[in-house]
Amino acid sequence: MIEVKNLDVAYEQKYIIQNMNLEIPKGKITMIIGSNGCGKSTLLKTIARILTPKKGEIYLEGVRIKEQAPKEIAKKMAVLPQSPVVPAGLLVKELVSYGRFPYQSALGGLKQKDMEQVNWAMEVTGIAAYANHPVDRLSGGQRQRAWIAMALAQETEILVLDEPTTYLDMAHQLEILMLLQKLNKEQDRTIIMVLHELNNATKFADHIIGVKEGKVVFEGKPLDVITQENLHQLYGIHAKLQLDESGTYPICTDFSI
Repeated sequence: MIEVKNLDVAYEQKYIIQNMNLEIPKGKITMIIGSNGCGKSTLLKTIARILTPKKGEIYLEGVRIKEQAPKEIAKKMAVLPQSPVVPAGLLVKELVSYGRFPYQSALGGLKQKDMEQVNWAMEVTGIAAYANHPVDRLSGGQRQRAWIAMALAQETEILVLDEPTTYLDMAHQLEILMLLQKLNKEQDRTIIMVLHELNNATKFADHIIGVKEGKVVFEGKPLDVITQENLHQLYGIHAKLQLDESGTYPICTDFSI
């Protein structure tokens, strides 16, 4: 679905990503993990064309992303940045309707199809009852659902999320991740997200990418790549790992430096 080749990204002269190569599989949940400042968010911003790389190429469905018009990319890929800010008083239904922007003409407003998609997105994310509530009055979990609803209203195959569970308690983290997993399983959406909680990443990821100092340290199925050796290389920790009850993914039970 997305391929990164020989990617260099820098802020002025400070390189954050150097010669990165990776592939993000179609129809899977891909988690990107690593320490703060390692380049995870920079990678997502570059994929989203918020940042322009110094070198290298990003391919979306086999076509170089820089050759595709922004509005066409917006019909394929929805991007949620880390901790998005919403204007005071904006209603949930208004926020979700922003997802229909790629489909509107310069003079046209929301059409029937747009409203149907907005209503569907609010229903599937469980926030339809809050349609007329200001977004800034919602709880953290509800607010995150509203942002995800906006991304769903955009009607894309790919969802890119930068730390969607940040500042949420454990119950709301699980709620958001289960929602994203449901969207992936039932609608075959490709989901890419940066996540800090290692055990949540191993539990929900089909594909996991470890990034350190702007380079890919490992990538693959959690069961294959979440090992003591790889975690020591990625984080500098000595981790104790065991499998979950079903034997399908590893759990970090303890760690030391």
